Amino acid sequence: MLFNSLTFLLFHLILVGLYWAVKFQVARQIILLTGSVVFYGWYYWPALILLGISMLINYGFSRWIDSAGEEKKKKVLTFAVVINLASLGWFKYSAFIGETMVGVLATLGVTIGSPQYSEWLPLGISFYTFQVIAYLVDLSRGKVACEKSFLCFGVFKCFYAQLVAGPIVRANELIPQLKNRRRFRAGDFYLGLYFIIGGLALKVFVADTLAQFVDFGFESPSNMEIATAWLTLYAFAAQILCDFWGYSTIAIGVGLMYGIKLPLNFNLPYKATSLREFWHRWHITLSQWLRDYLYIPLGGNRTHQNRNLFLTMLLGGLWHGASWNFVIWGAGHGLWLVVERIIPDRFGELPGIKALKWLLLFNGVSLLWVFFRAPDFGVAMEYFRVLLIPPYTMQDSPPDTLILMLLAFVGLSFWIGKSLTDRRFLRWGLARQVSTCTVLLLLILAFAEARLDFIYFVF
Repeated sequence: MLFNSLTFLLFHLILVGLYWAVKFQVARQIILLTGSVVFYGWYYWPALILLGISMLINYGFSRWIDSAGEEKKKKVLTFAVVINLASLGWFKYSAFIGETMVGVLATLGVTIGSPQYSEWLPLGISFYTFQVIAYLVDLSRGKVACEKSFLCFGVFKCFYAQLVAGPIVRANELIPQLKNRRRFRAGDFYLGLYFIIGGLALKVFVADTLAQFVDFGFESPSNMEIATAWLTLYAFAAQILCDFWGYSTIAIGVGLMYGIKLPLNFNLPYKATSLREFWHRWHITLSQWLRDYLYIPLGGNRTHQNRNLFLTMLLGGLWHGASWNFVIWGAGHGLWLVVERIIPDRFGELPGIKALKWLLLFNGVSLLWVFFRAPDFGVAMEYFRVLLIPPYTMQDSPPDTLILMLLAFVGLSFWIGKSLTDRRFLRWGLARQVSTCTVLLLLILAFAEARLDFIYFVF
């Protein structure tokens, strides 16, 4: 069941109605858990088996950690993390590892057949694995209390608003909201509805429309001339932001309609003037997860800071996908962050320096997106050849529609973005609220035929 479908909207509104119709919090938890199971199983029902096993095992691990002594907690936690990562590794990385080993052996003169692996990747496995690992680690550190209600734990584990593609929610952020009886607040309900409409506009009107140009360009980059290649790259930078930002915005809106507040996941990342600032604004919950559960355990700022920073981003790149392109993408971000840390900023507030920093940041991030989007390393190198290596061809003019869509992205995303990062929608008058939602809904309906899956569904 896709967020950007009429089926989901009807399903969600029915659940919200049932949720507020009952008085007892346990009944509300049952509604949320049942709805989450239906939502997840709608896409591919056999995946429910793995989700259910993961839920049962990790609930058991949490109770085990809670009852264990201090010395045994670490051993149980290590075992639990290994089990969770083994499941993620099998489904997501086994084929990549197998193909890599075949290639390494081939260079040594040993030829073996390629292993056969299932191409099925359980929906959202990376997100719900990271979320439950964070809970188990925080539990072992004494930062959260063990949730003894399996029902409440189940809702935390698979709340449909953020199950498939985040935000990655911490236990201390979500579980107390699930346990406490909440009163209906019209402000949260209307703001949530606006977030859903705004997120759909970002996804359907901007991301899915730009995807048509992006897919064509990355299918055969050698057929493009330089101006179109750069514009297509900028189109992907806009597409991936609006696709994932749109999903996260819808997720936050879904939560608000239940009176549940989910964390902000994007905060206008392309406004950043340094890569460090970019990662404070982009996929915020993942950045915080990598900091707290990977960077700091590696040593953080205490020792070998550059190594820790590079490894964190390298593994963060691999988390996004099982291919060398993602490894290179993560390594590129890691090296860039290390360089930013080593080289001091000696330019201060010179006139125009902020604009120059923004220009370098945006174009640098966009160039690294080539590895993220290209289907393989060869296509990525071909795209770079068209972008950067002479002779440049300028025979054709870029498509006018692409230019207009990029301009629409800049205008719409910043306008929506500013209204999504605070509660200013509630301060608008009724006429402005209605007219804004009407315009966005018309854009969504006008471009609905271009509907695509969310990019992060495959992660």
